[in-house]
Amino acid sequence: MLNESAAQLIEPPEGSTVVGTGKGGVGKSTVAAHLAGEAAEAGYRTLLICVTGQDDDDLGIKRFGRGTHPAGPSVLDGQGLYRALHDRTPLQPIREVRPNLDVVPGGPMVGEVSQLLMLRMMQEGPGVVLSLARALAPIAALYDRVVFDSAPESDSLEQLVLASAKHLIVPTRSDDSSILGMERISRNFKVVKRQVNPHLQMAGAFLYGSNRSATLMHAAVRDDIRRTLGEGTPILDTIVGYRELPARNARKKGLLFGEYAELLPTSATRYDVKAGRATDADVVPDTIIPLAKEMRELNQEILEHCRKAA
Repeated sequence: MLNESAAQLIEPPEGSTVVGTGKGGVGKSTVAAHLAGEAAEAGYRTLLICVTGQDDDDLGIKRFGRGTHPAGPSVLDGQGLYRALHDRTPLQPIREVRPNLDVVPGGPMVGEVSQLLMLRMMQEGPGVVLSLARALAPIAALYDRVVFDSAPESDSLEQLVLASAKHLIVPTRSDDSSILGMERISRNFKVVKRQVNPHLQMAGAFLYGSNRSATLMHAAVRDDIRRTLGEGTPILDTIVGYRELPARNARKKGLLFGEYAELLPTSATRYDVKAGRATDADVVPDTIIPLAKEMRELNQEILEHCRKAA
């Protein structure tokens, strides 16, 4: 979407961070939701903007009707994001999805944004990549933190988000396709920083959903990350281990890992399930405790790396 034409620059808000990479399924949306949710829990007014066609609903907005929706047409499924860009109006988040946390949801309608931007680029030039930054600017002062969940679907959506933030943090898994997926966001990072957002900084990269004891493999992955993103890329120490059951259960309930862990003292037991008094979904697995702990540590390290990058 970008070329060598000039575009009027917009400085992104302080405390704005993109969680993004060039491949889906690496924990990006989960990390973005937790980063935003835990910042809000710490007392920061936080906005989560989901520029992704997937509707992961880690926060239970759609499934459980959480938050106060703006008046007028629905903003679910990416409709609010698309409408703001199409009509050139400020973003209208769903308020108080959690205390201090507002959300602009993603969903299928986000896929239409790429076509909208391409059509406008023929008339307006590459400055359309700042469309999201313009829609955010009127409300940015309301927030201490802005977290973007960046779509891996297309270069245009990725550039749209990178043009709106000050920091990029990149998750990856250990497989080759995940490492190769980082090449695209690396290219988009460089072109956006050079042409429309000189404030953008690479805050770091991290390995997600891996066996924490596989230290030799982790060292090899870190080498791959540096070769892909640049030798100077900071690499976070925290690794969130792969624990599918508690992660899946938490998402189905629309809860962050820490929130799900708080249900453990009142959890049903396997004996209750056998006796017919409960179902498997009522049993909170003990493994949610280390999972929640690791995610908190990861978020703290992300914020620290963003401060260093600033």
